[in-house]
Amino acid sequence: MAETVLGIDFGCSNITIQNENGLLLKQPNVMAVKKIGDEVEFITAGERAKTMLGKATDNVYVFYPVSAGEIVSVNYAELELKKIFSSLGLKFGFFSRLKVITPIPSGITSEEQVKYIKLFKGIGAKEVVCIPKLFLTALGENINIGANSAKLIVDIGGGNVECGVINLNTLICSSSLGIGGRTLDLTIIDYIKHKYQTIIGENTAQSLKEQIFSLYATDTAKMEVNGVSSIDNSPVTITVYAKDIFDATHSFYDEIIKIIRTTISSLSPEISSDVVRNGIYVCGGLSKVPGLDKYFKQKLGINVFISYESENSNIKGMSTLLSHSDILDNILKNL
Repeated sequence: MAETVLGIDFGCSNITIQNENGLLLKQPNVMAVKKIGDEVEFITAGERAKTMLGKATDNVYVFYPVSAGEIVSVNYAELELKKIFSSLGLKFGFFSRLKVITPIPSGITSEEQVKYIKLFKGIGAKEVVCIPKLFLTALGENINIGANSAKLIVDIGGGNVECGVINLNTLICSSSLGIGGRTLDLTIIDYIKHKYQTIIGENTAQSLKEQIFSLYATDTAKMEVNGVSSIDNSPVTITVYAKDIFDATHSFYDEIIKIIRTTISSLSPEISSDVVRNGIYVCGGLSKVPGLDKYFKQKLGINVFISYESENSNIKGMSTLLSHSDILDNILKNL
């Protein structure tokens, strides 16, 4: 029986499944279940589950199965993946030869890594290959990870921020923030509640972040949103300004700048010189915030590069790994 190789990124915000021919699935990594006593019934996952955030009724739980790079529950995650596999017509049993390549946060413990292995073994994988996610990010940015010229990569994701330096197929050092875009959503909700005495939901906060957030402090964009009064619970419509979102969240990006500085300060003079010369590559869904490149360069004094499709760097990187086994082999030799 021929071996089937899948690249599965079971991420904090999204789940993607790929094979050598391309992308099979990309959807929000959100699931909804119903609990009655000790019984758990799967309801839905993906976009439909995401629309249920903040609207769940009694005994219905809507949640992200991965938080800060850690799997919250292997059993729930396995339930979600089995449903997804079924919808894609993928079926792997005892006699199948399924190999899964999965990116993992560089800073997770061995116990957390075991959870990823257990998850994919539970859906029929005979072999699970875990690699630090920053390798995918770098490959997706067309960085030659085997070159003797160190590159610093920052991946700003939905549940985690990772920063690391790659040289000669080796992740020299890495650090993570442990929070990401979903934390920003909660920060925006809290800010709006205190400034406007209005409660908004996670999806509304995400829309504000995506549509009017910028790191230009003078941005004049604005957006009307619906919510409920925190005083009497009555429906209200308010106007939120870009500066509100900046005030609520710019400290998050200042924390990223801090871990970049800490990473650079830990490098040898030769590697540090490479990083300064090559610049900083920023990727992930939150790399597309207007003004981010200028904000980082002003604070760090180093050129910042954000590609047109930086939010899809990990998908492109996985595609490279699936089609070039030699690149994967070189990475594994140095882990």
